[in-house]
Amino acid sequence: MKNLLFAAAAATFTLTACSTVSSILQNTFPYTATVLVTSGSPANVQLSAVSPAQSINQLTGAGANVKDIRVSSATMSVDSNTSMSMFKSVRVYLSNNGGNEVMVASRDVVPENVGSSLSLDINTSTTLDSMMKSGAVQARVVYVLKQSPTSDISLKTSIGFSSVPVTNP
Repeated sequence: MKNLLFAAAAATFTLTACSTVSSILQNTFPYTATVLVTSGSPANVQLSAVSPAQSINQLTGAGANVKDIRVSSATMSVDSNTSMSMFKSVRVYLSNNGGNEVMVASRDVVPENVGSSLSLDINTSTTLDSMMKSGAVQARVVYVLKQSPTSDISLKTSIGFSSVPVTNP
């Protein structure tokens, strides 16, 4: 009887641990978008650039298995020889093929002493299920420069998403 009870407890623990690890791996996923800020872009003017589109299935391969998709983190970075302080403000919008655009992250005032990476303020109030599962998702970066760049700058946006697994009753 003790062996049966021990085996049942061990099986329950193993299944719970595997389920938790699977849930963590399956339900957090990244999205990266890189846009080019061209040299000579004007300062103190709102500019924008659109990145190529990706879908949740390209990101995770399991779009039907998740729900309640929300932004959990967002950062922007430039090459190590450039500083994010050249930007006055930045905003990131996601859309599905240019429609249903939602602002997911922003920074209204970029500090002077920031390095090549900047954490953004995220919008966690909106679930992005329909957008992320609808097909291709693209990012549009809207920015204002403090000064005109003397060379092209590659601006990389990294957005982390969290989600909840879809469970079958």
